[in-house]
Amino acid sequence: MWEWGQLSVRDVRSLYRVIGDCRDLGTEPGLWQRRACEGLAELLGAPTNGGEGIVGAHGVTTPVSAVQYGFDAPVLALYAEYHRVNATKADPFYRALAGTPGRRVTRARRDLVADDVYLRSPVFEQYLEPGEVHHRLMSIRHSADGSAVSVLHLHRPATEHDFSAREEQVVDFFHAELGRLIGRSLVSATEPRPSALPRRLRQTLAFLVQGDSEKEVAKRLGLSPLTTHQYVTTLYRRFGVQSRAQLLAHVLMRGRQADWARLLNPDAKPGSTDGEA
Repeated sequence: MWEWGQLSVRDVRSLYRVIGDCRDLGTEPGLWQRRACEGLAELLGAPTNGGEGIVGAHGVTTPVSAVQYGFDAPVLALYAEYHRVNATKADPFYRALAGTPGRRVTRARRDLVADDVYLRSPVFEQYLEPGEVHHRLMSIRHSADGSAVSVLHLHRPATEHDFSAREEQVVDFFHAELGRLIGRSLVSATEPRPSALPRRLRQTLAFLVQGDSEKEVAKRLGLSPLTTHQYVTTLYRRFGVQSRAQLLAHVLMRGRQADWARLLNPDAKPGSTDGEA
């Protein structure tokens, strides 16, 4: 059971209102993630950024989505460059937090990295100090299988007060409640998207959604039944399902506006690659 500690009833009500807003936007990761950052930023009076990433070999996380609220243009430019070069690999605070045991970890920078180490780090000198980012509070929540992470990250300049124990509890509580919805009522940015599929897989999925059998799909695409079956099997694997019924249920329940537009026009070029499966 969650220990409220320094949280007030007002805190909890405010956080659940934001979570409710996120649920209303749940099929669009960019929208519900931005609302989450906006809600925390307004409640705690600190610019907030966040997003999701895929955990790869040796624990290195590759960002998949990034949203922010409350930053001015120069700081946003610095953060864009920070993510472009994947500076999290060298960020002493992020590295210390990512190495802390537990599926969900919420800490202020002062708790994990001493000033003499942090202030002399290249990441601080190149990206954070120019953006007047000094005090930091970050929460990382790992997915059940550990393959993905959700991150919430709040900032304050040196001229303002550091994050308090209460504020740390607010963020931890919020991420605990929000995190259990990610991949369920909140579509994760790390989930496979129909609109990002290669052309043949997208065509196959479109015809399956329209009610065609594998034999009918093969005829419409001019492919052999074996090749078509291989495409269907690949779709099962991509979406983590084991049957056609599960595949269609997944797509119908979790499809986004862009996904449906792409499926209605399966011959259009995807945003990523148009190569064959």
